[in-house]
Amino acid sequence: MLLDLRVRNFRCIEAAELVLDAHLNVFTGANGAGKTSLLEAIFFLGRGRSFRAADNRVLIGPASLRAEIRGRVSGQEGNAYLGVGVSPGELDVHVDGQAGLRVAELAARFGVQAIDADIHALAGGPPEPRRRLLDWGVFHVEHGYLEAWRAFRRALAQRNAALREQAPDAVLAAWESRLATAGMVVDEQRRRYAEQLEPKFRWLGSQLLGIEPSLDYVPGWAKGQELSAALEAGRDTDRQLGFTRLGPQRADLRCEINEQSTRWRASKGQQKLLGAALVLAQLHLAAEAMGGEATLLVDEPAADLDEERLRALLAAIRNTPAQVCIASISTRSLSLPGDAR
Repeated sequence: MLLDLRVRNFRCIEAAELVLDAHLNVFTGANGAGKTSLLEAIFFLGRGRSFRAADNRVLIGPASLRAEIRGRVSGQEGNAYLGVGVSPGELDVHVDGQAGLRVAELAARFGVQAIDADIHALAGGPPEPRRRLLDWGVFHVEHGYLEAWRAFRRALAQRNAALREQAPDAVLAAWESRLATAGMVVDEQRRRYAEQLEPKFRWLGSQLLGIEPSLDYVPGWAKGQELSAALEAGRDTDRQLGFTRLGPQRADLRCEINEQSTRWRASKGQQKLLGAALVLAQLHLAAEAMGGEATLLVDEPAADLDEERLRALLAAIRNTPAQVCIASISTRSLSLPGDAR
């Protein structure tokens, strides 16, 4: 969890220093006051990226060439001091004074998830955000996952380069062997994690929607087929296209209500609640695996929800083993406990 936060020149925030409550923090104010930017800064401290923008340059305040986010976090390994400096084309990550580190070092020390304005896309949008969510969860539960994932990504990049160069079968076969070996480890750990996630998702989905949803892990190639065989069979088509079509890079978590795809059948409010159920289920699993609590960021929880569904969402959030930070224009509909900061 996050103990304190210091932000400099991040979006509209010129300077801010905050001490956070271990349980519930609420940022309230008018549009444009910087509420969501504070959540975004916290997210960036644990992920090295924004949940709102792909281009880091938009995060730097108008009067500066560099944004800085620093914070003290508490976890299994005790307290740690994290920092991220954001400059055009550059990201400076440091932990306990050691600079030049990878973003994964932030994630290892500070688990953070978000229910943001685009959370509905987690259930109804393309698979990439669900893969990121899946990988975050597996990273915090399965030891050795990051190493296998990196080995898989390296082999995938090399096979794609060989495909574009129209390399012979012998070269492709060599990269396919490495890709399949690492890819099967990634797939097995994802599959094991999804099996643990599914009952918690169904339980939370029932609370939030009043309907029990289902969750199915899709590996990215035909079930029951070896990845090496799928890659070999797809070589000719992959050569024509210049990229690898099958594999863990195409995996997905398929959400359904009454056996109907949520992408086409669910309302925006239902998609928001399904996305929230996925995030909250992850936090329950992460708390069990990490021996401590992660941090949950919630941006405008009342958006797209009627009063009954909002009450259900807030109850589920309060019962989640996580430090919570909420941004809201008004607190009137939030039914906050008296000890909220």
